Amino acid sequence: MSDLISVIVPIYKVEEYLDECIQSIAGQSHRNLEIILVDDGSPDGCGAICDVWAARDSRVKVIHKPNGGLSDARNAGLEIASGDFIAFVDSDDRIEPEMYEKMLAALLGEDADICACRIVSCFPDHRTEWGCPDYRVTNPEQTLTMLYADTAYPVSAWNKLYRRACWRELRFPVGRICEDAFTTYQLIHGAKRIVQIPEALYCYRIRPESIMTSAFSPRRMDEEAAWRANYEFVREHYPAISRQAHDFYLEKVNVLIHAIGPEEREKFAVEFAMLRHILCRSMPYIVLCSGLSLKKRVKMLLDYFML
Repeated sequence: MSDLISVIVPIYKVEEYLDECIQSIAGQSHRNLEIILVDDGSPDGCGAICDVWAARDSRVKVIHKPNGGLSDARNAGLEIASGDFIAFVDSDDRIEPEMYEKMLAALLGEDADICACRIVSCFPDHRTEWGCPDYRVTNPEQTLTMLYADTAYPVSAWNKLYRRACWRELRFPVGRICEDAFTTYQLIHGAKRIVQIPEALYCYRIRPESIMTSAFSPRRMDEEAAWRANYEFVREHYPAISRQAHDFYLEKVNVLIHAIGPEEREKFAVEFAMLRHILCRSMPYIVLCSGLSLKKRVKMLLDYFML
C-alpha cells in the first residue's frame, strides 16, 4: 500500500502566517506527501507565496480559485487529492515535525480509518493542550460518546488523518461555518475503528478576529443547525447515546443564545426568538429528563430565566 498523504490547506488572507504553516508541512519526517495549497481568491500575497513553494518543492500543488469559503476550498483540494490518506491543515496554524509519521503508524498499526492527536491552542499570551489525553482505540459509538462529552474527541478536521475512503462520498457543506460539526459525525459513523494518540501535534492559532471568537452574527446559527443534525442522526442510528447528543445540542444552543448580548437582541430578534423557543420547549426535558448534572441543569434553568 502506498503511504502517500494528501495534505489540503485552504488559504485566505493569512499572508502573515502562511510561510510558517507550509514550512511545518514540508518539513515533516514523513516525506511522502502531496501538499495541496488552495488559494481561495485571497486578495493579499498568499497566491504568490503558494507559487513560490510550488517552484521550490515538487510535492506542492497549487489551486487558484475564486473565493468560495473554507468548505469550498477544502472540497476543491479533495477533488484532486491522489493520496491514500487525507489530512487538512488550516493556513494560519502549524504542525509538529513528526505529526504524520506518528499518526500514520498508529492508524496502520490499529487498522483504523481515522487517527486523531491532541491539540495545542496557541493564544497570543499562552498555550493550552486539549483532546484525548490517552491512547485509545474506539468504535463509532464509543467515539461519538466522547465527541458529545466535549473535547474528548475534538470535532475539528485538522487534527486527524483519514483513509481516503472516508471522503469517497462526503464533502464539506459549502456556505456554512461550523463545517466540521456537519461532517465529523458522518466520518465517525463510516469508520470501523478510530485511534487517538496522546501527543499534542497540531498547533491551532487563536486569532481575535476569528468568526468563532468575535461578536455574534447570523452566520453563527449554522452552529445550531450542525449540532441539531448531529442529534437527529444519532437518535436514528445510535439510540443508546441519543440523550447525550440531545443534551450536548441544548448546551450549544444555550451558549449560542448568550452570545447575543442584551443590547443586540433587537438587531438579531429572529435568531434570538428561535433559540429562546428551542430552550423554552426543552426546559421540562432539561430539568426532569436530561442526563446533565444537577449543577448544569440548574445553571441552564437560571440562564434561561435571566434572558
